[in-house]
Amino acid sequence: MAPFSTLTQAAAQRPDNIRHRNLRKHLLTRWASLMGAAVHFLFIPLFWVLDHSLLALINVISVAMWLGAYLANQHGEQDRAVYLITTEAYCHAIIATVILGTSAGYHFYLLTLSCWAAVTHSVKWVALVLGLMGMLIFLFLEFPLSQMFPLESGPGFPLMLATLNLSCALFTMVGFAMLARHVYETQEETLTSMATRDALTGLHNRRFAGEYLRQLSGDRQDGTNTPYSLALIDIDHFKLINDKHGHKVGDQCLIQISDLLVRHFRRSDVLCRWGGEEFLLIFPGADLNEILPVLEGFQERLRSLPIMHNGDVISLTVSVGVTSHTPGMHYDLLINRADHLLYRAKAEGRDRIISDESEEQVPPPL
Repeated sequence: MAPFSTLTQAAAQRPDNIRHRNLRKHLLTRWASLMGAAVHFLFIPLFWVLDHSLLALINVISVAMWLGAYLANQHGEQDRAVYLITTEAYCHAIIATVILGTSAGYHFYLLTLSCWAAVTHSVKWVALVLGLMGMLIFLFLEFPLSQMFPLESGPGFPLMLATLNLSCALFTMVGFAMLARHVYETQEETLTSMATRDALTGLHNRRFAGEYLRQLSGDRQDGTNTPYSLALIDIDHFKLINDKHGHKVGDQCLIQISDLLVRHFRRSDVLCRWGGEEFLLIFPGADLNEILPVLEGFQERLRSLPIMHNGDVISLTVSVGVTSHTPGMHYDLLINRADHLLYRAKAEGRDRIISDESEEQVPPPL
């Protein structure tokens, strides 16, 4: 398991000059600019073949403006990118419609670009103006202009391409909506992951563990609960590792143990970094008889994976306190119980597992 979740990596790898609140707009603008440049590049040979050299030249300029928008967006100048794209798109639609006529269908791209402009500019009222402007230009080209100056299809322009333009414009609009949805949902998942995951290990954090235990304790309408067990794990002599080898090595130990936890336990088990060098493991639907052999196997695997640092061999061992939920017991009391058992494991020499069953075997004092 990587130290970070995939979504957290996506957030962390955003350009340094892009603020987190603008990440969605940045991603939408990046994809729009690349797609726009590609489409206009394809139009260059088309217009050249159809003997519309002026439109071919205009598309060369258009490609340059869309690529310029891409570079501006990458440098954090997103609003400048929006202005470049809307200027090119709106002017290009007017020129192409005047030359080729409304039946050519190039003004239909205004529908897509108007929607895009309305959600990407950083200033809301400017975004609204840009979106409405694109729609007004479309309406003007579609109705008043065609009434005042009837514009037939330009010479040598196949009418079939008009249908293609309309289809592309509509499919692009749907594609833009799906892209916007994907970007928004991805960032929402990223923010959720950042709030519930430990940044170093990628495991769930204490906040998630508390919420999960609350849900687990009240997940049945009939008042009964799903049985579960939990274990508190503490790395033995972790402070000495930090003091002798440094915190980077300590972090490496935490990551190695977290990685082994993920590989060793079931996907249904909830693995959390409880704090510092402590981990909380929650096992839904499992009792001690099922959990203890698995925990013992984890200890054995961990002992066989020492960390090498500057020629020193750092052996990793853990102390574990394990307990099972009993009906009516609040999860806070259960965690306290596991913490008590963990303290016993450390007091009795560390590198061992103490469970409810272990404690029951201790004879009462005389």
